[in-house]
Amino acid sequence: MTFVLIGAGGHAKAVVEAICLTGGKVTAYVDPCEVEWLPVRRISEQELAVEVAAGAAIVFGIGGAAPDKLEKRLSLLDSYRTSNMPARTVVHPTAYVSRSAAVEDGVIVLAGAVIQPGATIHRGVIVNTGTIVEHDSEIGAGSHIAPGAIVLGGCKIGRCCMVGAGAVVLPGSSVVDARLVAAATRFPS
Repeated sequence: MTFVLIGAGGHAKAVVEAICLTGGKVTAYVDPCEVEWLPVRRISEQELAVEVAAGAAIVFGIGGAAPDKLEKRLSLLDSYRTSNMPARTVVHPTAYVSRSAAVEDGVIVLAGAVIQPGATIHRGVIVNTGTIVEHDSEIGAGSHIAPGAIVLGGCKIGRCCMVGAGAVVLPGSSVVDARLVAAATRFPS
């Protein structure tokens, strides 16, 4: 599988590693700035990416640590998808995704993450390094579950939420759309 990477900042390095470790290849990236760490073609505009990337899928290297940034990221993902560029899910080979979990397009699951049975992960979600999403939880489109965060069983995380690093969302909790759950906290507190 070949990919065009959207955004080539620091988060993108973990995404590219996951792609390469699973036999994929990044053939180009879209970013206003050139980066030295990725020796493939840089494309500066979305419209050109659609032309250049025929036959490739898109994958997002753009992260986001605040609900407004996550909303912009999800909007951009949807914009590419309406241009007939498929968004593929990337799962690092050290991550575990249950066969009974539902994972939509454009999801990034990084090293050491765990997605348990019955979980639903909607489009464009980042399940970051070492994250745990327990059974029967639902993560809304565009949300970011940061490194080491734990979403316990039966939780519902809304659209474009940020669950900070090391945070714990307690069993059965609901987090409304565009909410920030602070790093290293328990929700609800």
